[in-house]
Amino acid sequence: MVDSQRQGDNERQSANAAVAQAVDLIMTWKPASDVFALKHFMIASAFLSTGSATYINAYYRKVVKLRNQAFMSSLLPVIIAPSLLGGMLHHQFVHRPLILETFKCPVCVELRGGMVQLFCGFVYPLMLAPLAAMQFAARLFTYPVPDAKKPLLLLMEIHKITKPILPKFYILAALQFIGGMAWTHWELHNLYTVLGKLGKMEEALEDHRKNKLNQQ
Repeated sequence: MVDSQRQGDNERQSANAAVAQAVDLIMTWKPASDVFALKHFMIASAFLSTGSATYINAYYRKVVKLRNQAFMSSLLPVIIAPSLLGGMLHHQFVHRPLILETFKCPVCVELRGGMVQLFCGFVYPLMLAPLAAMQFAARLFTYPVPDAKKPLLLLMEIHKITKPILPKFYILAALQFIGGMAWTHWELHNLYTVLGKLGKMEEALEDHRKNKLNQQ
């Protein structure tokens, strides 16, 4: 039991060290265009999530007539949190397997990237935005919100105000999924570019070493 735990700790430490080395290589790689997607994935994820979450949040705030009231209170949980979460989840479930080369199916990784972005950029804010808007609307008396003790009525009200914009939400969800997949595909392309160039460098060094040995 103790040995297996130590082995697991050693494997995690080795993986973390490998990730650190890979990140250092990516950050210092020239030309930077070869690793653009690998280097800026967090910015891309945050940009996609922020745009989507802002749109969703603005819609529900407009429906319940909050205007500028309680804007900062909804900013952190509905807009900023999904953006940060998207980058962290993408790093853990997409970027890390890529740079460690532990993935077996490139298409599966791309799908995973799409699902991560769909969750963080659409599902997460869609769950929080109407609840936050209803909460502040009830507190500020800007909209007739059903009693919180009757959750079914509250859900029905959320469904009622969501129904008119569902087609746009479907498009937004598709854009998040496609955006996540496309960026992951770009990361894969960057990875193969770097691996190809590293392979050529190793071949050149090996040829140089053999030539020196032959000359001796």
